Amino acid sequence: MVRKSLLTATLLLVAAPLAAQQDDFMWNADRPDAHAPVGVLGDRTLPGGSFQASYRFQQINNRGVWFDNDSLGLALTQEFYRVAPLSLDNLVHQLEVAYGITDALTVMGRMDYSQRERQQFTTDGLFYVTEANGIGDAEVLGLYEFFRQADTRAHIQMGALIPTGDEAGAIETPFSSPGLESLPYDMRLGSGVFGVLPGAAAQIQNEVASVGIQARGVVYLGENDLQYRPGNRMEGTLWAGYRLNAYFSVSARARYQTWSGVEGFDPGLQVFNDLTGEDDPPFYDPGNDGFNLGGSQLEIPIGLNLYMPAGSALQGHRVAIEYVYPAHRSYDGPQLGLQRGLIVGYQVVF
Repeated sequence: MVRKSLLTATLLLVAAPLAAQQDDFMWNADRPDAHAPVGVLGDRTLPGGSFQASYRFQQINNRGVWFDNDSLGLALTQEFYRVAPLSLDNLVHQLEVAYGITDALTVMGRMDYSQRERQQFTTDGLFYVTEANGIGDAEVLGLYEFFRQADTRAHIQMGALIPTGDEAGAIETPFSSPGLESLPYDMRLGSGVFGVLPGAAAQIQNEVASVGIQARGVVYLGENDLQYRPGNRMEGTLWAGYRLNAYFSVSARARYQTWSGVEGFDPGLQVFNDLTGEDDPPFYDPGNDGFNLGGSQLEIPIGLNLYMPAGSALQGHRVAIEYVYPAHRSYDGPQLGLQRGLIVGYQVVF
């Protein structure tokens, strides 16, 4: 009930500025609400000759094993899996640089560093923690603005994902000691394969608010050296930013993600339990079964922008924050479910 009420309120909040739209209003980029919420990447092109540097910190907390939109609970999970993941916390530091070649064409690149920690509890009564730290895959993109008129602007994007992150990884566990065990798919930092990054976005603005919409995705090309291909991902987001004054705006958005399961199989991962007693579960770890790791999710992020406009002491600087709340899940198979997220960012345009 709370999730439905929050989703309804968000959609009404997003739609409200459209009712007040005036035909003679001109887009103003020097406003806090002209910037999309901090969790939206590649929301706009830059003026020709401008350079932008950004840093984002994301904390993504997953708790418990879910199937479809239901939490399975520890006891039920252990009826099927010897290793039951309890949580997965992912801390991501992301750097982004962008340059406006012309008023219509912007190029940008991104790189992130992740710190992942996963807690597990086994049917043998063992609790243990696995960690993975390192860089992820790099992204290089081009944004082309194909429409700009009065209060509206729109662009398309196309880019490449470069496999700089580790698609494998291994760690010592209670079952592998003194050797190493391959990390489950949900702990791997990279894809090991090139990808294509298509997308498009549009925004409209009036005196008090801006509304935007974006669609973007990741399409992986072929298998990596471990004989699997990560699942393709697509997402759409709709947002509204309300200008409180020249410096502050608040935002709300609805973000829908869908992703497919892993194609192929890493032969180094154990899917079935090697214990075959009558009371032993049939499978090892849900994170090792890539076929079941597809799904979709609806999130409601709420945010705040602080922007320094032209003429201020720190003009062009922006600090922003978003809290991410999961409104609905639909997972194809057992997997860790999103509990909450936090995104904080700093940005400056020269």
